[in-house]
Amino acid sequence: MPRWTDRHATILKKLQNIIKYPDSNIAAGRRLAIEKWVKTYTGEVEYLKDDELQFLYNVFRDENCWSGTRLNTATLGRMLTEEKVGEINNPLCRYNMACRYCVTDKIPQLFQKQLESYKSGFSSEEVDDHGKPATNNRKYVRNELLNAMNSEDPVLSFWIDKKSGEFKKHDNAVEGFNKAVEFKWSEGVEYFYRSINQEGKKKIDNLMVKAVASLSAIQANHNIATVLDFLLHEIITDPIKHKLLLELSNKGKGVIYQPLSTLIQCGFVDTVQDIIKHLSQEKVLVSEKKKILSHCGYAFLLSSLSNLMLEDPEIDIQIKARMIIVNLLKCDLFDEHKKAVVKFSKNIDPITDVLAGLIVDWQRDNSSNNVVKKCEILEILQFIKDFCSDKDFKLFKDGITNDLKTVYVSGMKDGIDYSKVAEGLFSQLGKSAHLSPEGSGFSDPQTVLESAGVSGVSSRSYN
Repeated sequence: MPRWTDRHATILKKLQNIIKYPDSNIAAGRRLAIEKWVKTYTGEVEYLKDDELQFLYNVFRDENCWSGTRLNTATLGRMLTEEKVGEINNPLCRYNMACRYCVTDKIPQLFQKQLESYKSGFSSEEVDDHGKPATNNRKYVRNELLNAMNSEDPVLSFWIDKKSGEFKKHDNAVEGFNKAVEFKWSEGVEYFYRSINQEGKKKIDNLMVKAVASLSAIQANHNIATVLDFLLHEIITDPIKHKLLLELSNKGKGVIYQPLSTLIQCGFVDTVQDIIKHLSQEKVLVSEKKKILSHCGYAFLLSSLSNLMLEDPEIDIQIKARMIIVNLLKCDLFDEHKKAVVKFSKNIDPITDVLAGLIVDWQRDNSSNNVVKKCEILEILQFIKDFCSDKDFKLFKDGITNDLKTVYVSGMKDGIDYSKVAEGLFSQLGKSAHLSPEGSGFSDPQTVLESAGVSGVSSRSYN
């Protein structure tokens, strides 16, 4: 991804501001989808003038290019390759968009236009490999163009046969899928995934697992995250494919740790939220729980989400990161993990930094959500207090207050003694809230909050 500039940030804000939707959750999800799109196409949007942005306003305002909170790739690709949308000229390179979005019926004609334009840039003195005028050698000009395209983005030369110059169909969808994964090309991965016939579908599950594993193993970047975003969304929303997650490599932190970590690093919190939501609804065998996410992996995920919540400039990402933290701490699937990460042991650092982060986030929030955030923190602390021995809870409590005293946490405001704020929360905890019959999990939220002196707040779901 090219360097992110102030101009990119300005364009992103302008595009996000056109999103109007009655459901605030859908509106937030669509703003995140636009952020992903802008970060994928930074090179294409960087030099657009304000009047040219009207084209993209028309595209993203169109309900047909949305499927819930996710962009409808097929429809979006069609719109981005039109000459005009709503009487506004398309300022983007239509050939590039056709290649990226696999709009195969438009590629041949648009390539010919690219070829003619490229040829016109040759001087009359330029010669080919045989010393003859380059402009008279169509094959030479074409190969030069394809080489230039391949250097910029291999997807731009993917659809053209270098020998003949004709459109290359790529009928083998399995091969196309693997190539798209290699290119870290999410639109191509989706196109070939949806093109695979019944015979190929026998292979697709293994291909998806292999792709998630290989991409999760390399250094995270935005393009890798876009592919993981699509693949994990397809896996987690298909009941038959859920078990595919268990086939991923464990590496000590659990099979979903690395792909989720990559998504978190790149701000793809909506997909992370969906995965945690689906996992919390799954009935998973006891033997599978640690394989999905180890105690250590659970602690690392919470810490990385806390950092994202406090440091990301986008409010929608901050909000979702916080919701995921609360969800992870409320999810019954991870009851044993919760117990492990609140105790001081040799193997795992307790999540005092996460609770400190939640307190800082609560204190910087001046909205009506402030009260709800406080209640959530009290509920989490009450669970920890009920589970831990007095000695362990004192250690955990001291760990939080020490973090807030000695470590600067992003988002802290001047003039607030955060350790005293934490002490105030601890003083509001009830003496003895009951655990669930199984001896783990959160107590009834209303009971906990009332025991802490907080009333009038209803129980909520954070899925």
